[in-house]
Amino acid sequence: MNLNGLLRQRVVKTHWYAKRKSYRVLFWREVTPLAVPIFLENTCVLLMGVLSTFLVSWLGKESMAGVGLADSFNMVIMAFFAAVDLGTTVVVAFSLGTRDRKRARAAARQSLVLMTVLALGLAIGIHLAGEQIINVIAGEATPEVKALALSYLQTTVWSYPAAAIALIGSGALRGAGNTKIPLLINGGMNILNIIISSILIYGALGWGGLGFVGAGLGLTIARYIGAIAIIAVLAVGFNPALRITLKSYFTPLNGSILREVLGIGIPASIESVLFNAGKLLTQMFVAGMGTNVIAGNFIAFSIAALINLPGNALGSASTIIVGRRLGKGQIAQAERQMKHIFWLATIGLTAIAWGTAPFAGLFASFYTQEDDVKEVIKILIWLNAAFMPIWAASWVLPAGLKGARDVRFAMWVTMLGMWGCRVVAGYFLGIVLGMGVVGVWMGMFMDWAVRGVFFYWRMVSGRWLWKYPRLRKNQPESITEQPPS
Repeated sequence: MNLNGLLRQRVVKTHWYAKRKSYRVLFWREVTPLAVPIFLENTCVLLMGVLSTFLVSWLGKESMAGVGLADSFNMVIMAFFAAVDLGTTVVVAFSLGTRDRKRARAAARQSLVLMTVLALGLAIGIHLAGEQIINVIAGEATPEVKALALSYLQTTVWSYPAAAIALIGSGALRGAGNTKIPLLINGGMNILNIIISSILIYGALGWGGLGFVGAGLGLTIARYIGAIAIIAVLAVGFNPALRITLKSYFTPLNGSILREVLGIGIPASIESVLFNAGKLLTQMFVAGMGTNVIAGNFIAFSIAALINLPGNALGSASTIIVGRRLGKGQIAQAERQMKHIFWLATIGLTAIAWGTAPFAGLFASFYTQEDDVKEVIKILIWLNAAFMPIWAASWVLPAGLKGARDVRFAMWVTMLGMWGCRVVAGYFLGIVLGMGVVGVWMGMFMDWAVRGVFFYWRMVSGRWLWKYPRLRKNQPESITEQPPS
């Protein structure tokens, strides 16, 4: 028997092959309609940062390093907003699954109010303490890089309220199953960011522009336009289940609904903030390795984030699908769909990473012409590809668990992986053993492996469904038995 025959024989005997038709229905009717718009939306969000980096890259590696250091801190704040966004998404999806539109609207409205006020307070505090923050995170970077990082940070902090509104409003719409409007708004924000930032940095019609400051200012203006668009969409009621009038934002908050949102959002935000704080600490390890390494590390993260976009989209789709299915009491389908999305992400991302790694040098050339920076980027992108098969277990699975409100387990495992592996191992390998930025990234891959083992065990054990024991008995086993939402 030839090789193709042997492979076919093995495939036919698998559990997947026997249920291939039901998985095909799941992919085309539920996963794709959610994941594709989320993927495009996430691409637009990520490109806002990537293109800001690209626009300043031609100003020199000092400018790239300055943006990289400031953005490493900004990501901690964005992670906090995204965690509350997750809580809003889950509560909205679950409430609409039980046909409770009033509760879904209240959750979205109150999250928007609370996080806008909090974001404004954070912006004021961080702007005032900007110099101290940069001195801490920049480590032994040059005074020029520190000055550029401070300028970028103090400009972009004023975009925090707008970023909070855009994130939480988009999350609420996704929870309601509307992924197209967030895509359009974030796409528009991205286009505006390119146009406005380009003009502000380099000038137009004889005006010389603002230089480096224009990058942060352009990003801030684009985010406020996007925030206004989100509020307008909710007010008009393009999605009737989430029509939120401007007047309603001034009504008293409901403690029980806020507790439900924050019951998911706070553990998730603790997880995200501590995770990104640990990530920031590893950036501080890199800060003392030279400007070329700082710039190369930041660009490599940007390229890796682009490669990981399909996985992030599948993770977000898993959160929504699991939350919606559990809201309807469909426990068996929630289990099966999360497992299917996990394997889809694992195989798909591995293929993408391995296929793009040979072009690492080409990707690097879009950002910089500095040969020493390019060399750092190529090494890191090849390493990223080598460890991509374990990425989905550490990132896509916890997204599905959070859809089931299993957020505390995800929080503790993430803290263990970050602080027990990425920080400690990254410092030991990168600094103590002198492996440099490669050692820091090896610590990151160890973090992926540890978290992946715990999350995979949680998925196959079924313990992530501990809140839903009474509903398990009456679950339909076939995906095709229930029409997609």
